[in-house]
Amino acid sequence: MNGQSQKETPSAGAGIFTLLCCACVGAVIAFVVYRYSPPRAEPSRRLWWPVVVNTNGSETVLGDYRQFEFWTPSVKTRDYLHADGAQVAAQEKWEVLPNEDAVLQFGSMLHSNKNVLGYRRVEVMGQGRTNFKPGWWWTVNVLSDYSAGEMGHIYQDFWKSSQAVFIEVIDNHGRIEE
Repeated sequence: MNGQSQKETPSAGAGIFTLLCCACVGAVIAFVVYRYSPPRAEPSRRLWWPVVVNTNGSETVLGDYRQFEFWTPSVKTRDYLHADGAQVAAQEKWEVLPNEDAVLQFGSMLHSNKNVLGYRRVEVMGQGRTNFKPGWWWTVNVLSDYSAGEMGHIYQDFWKSSQAVFIEVIDNHGRIEE
């Protein structure tokens, strides 16, 4: 009996170590595959969608559109502007309106633009990069290929403003989520 060789059986610790090594290698491989595989192309969901409700109650969802939102002065704006003595500061003179005619003309100009589907405006008080002041907040619905840059150019040309224009852009490209 002493002359027979005894076979060694692996210990439980060695089996756990082997299993742990295999799990780590598998995790590394899974991470590399996940990290470097191409992203799945899913259509973006709509943030909003324009709907026409007919007199019979049927609904028609219109195609891809976008909204631009921005501020313009109102007659009340002048009461909140900086003054150099008795005069309004030069960089803010474009915000002084004697009456609402310019606002109405701006709306007419937007309405005559073939890329503009419609607009609404509400009187607001707010503050951005300038002082707290009143004005008009416009929401303009446009065709999806009409850019914020084009709207900004129209804005600056009409209002004769040399300042940057802040325009919020809301797109509705993609599918309708239910």
